[in-house]
Amino acid sequence: MFIDTHCHLNFEAFTDDLPQVIEMAKEKGVGKIVIPGTDIASSTRAVEIANTYNNCWAAVGVHPHHAKDPDLTVDADLKQQLKELATKNRVVAMGEIGLDYHVYRNSKYENTEITEELKQKQLELFLLQYELAHELNLSTILHCREAHDDMIQTISNNSRIRENLPAGRQAPSRPPGVFHCYGGSKKHLRLLITMGYYIGFDGNITYSPDWKTIVSSAPLARIVLETDAPYLTPVPFRGKRNEPMQIPLIAQAVAEYTGASLSEVTETTTKNAKTLFKI
Repeated sequence: MFIDTHCHLNFEAFTDDLPQVIEMAKEKGVGKIVIPGTDIASSTRAVEIANTYNNCWAAVGVHPHHAKDPDLTVDADLKQQLKELATKNRVVAMGEIGLDYHVYRNSKYENTEITEELKQKQLELFLLQYELAHELNLSTILHCREAHDDMIQTISNNSRIRENLPAGRQAPSRPPGVFHCYGGSKKHLRLLITMGYYIGFDGNITYSPDWKTIVSSAPLARIVLETDAPYLTPVPFRGKRNEPMQIPLIAQAVAEYTGASLSEVTETTTKNAKTLFKI
């Protein structure tokens, strides 16, 4: 059995045929799916889907893309909204949350300049949710694009987590988590593995053999599989809507790059996902 640890079934792309998409995934051996939110509305929808389909689980969070929204205020009200969602049945993580310094053009996330003010708001948004994950003993699904140095420094030095722990609670220094759709360097990868993080690989690893260097540098015991559907459709279906049924193609690419057998990749990544999300 495969597990898709990052699939946006809560997005509009799946409004018309969600039951069929989930059923097709099952037929292809994808037995469990984790659905991350990117804002309050999509997080709410993720929870609804997870409580409708017994092979789906939800994550809730506000994506760093939304930090540029002038109507988004990082405050106690936002934390309360997220906390109410995060304590719902079948929620297994805070996500997707993080930092994103990429300049987006010709996109609905268009952002032509990464200012220090925007970086600071992203950081505050991330910390609010990261600390909430720690408070609620949830895993984290981390989005990090062109921001690995700042992200690693933040999760390494965050004393606010310890300050906000419930009385008498003994907890790890940081919540467990996965760096979703990993795109950093080998140096960052080694550091994240040392820190105990999992690494998510998606369909984009099928786009170029250059990915072999990064994928083969990650221990199989720390890899989880993701589609990021409806995005990042693997070859040979690139250009079409991605779906969770494509996870076997990503597993095959991981097997080719690491030298492991497909059965070993399947078994190990499924075990990793079960450990990470307790599903």
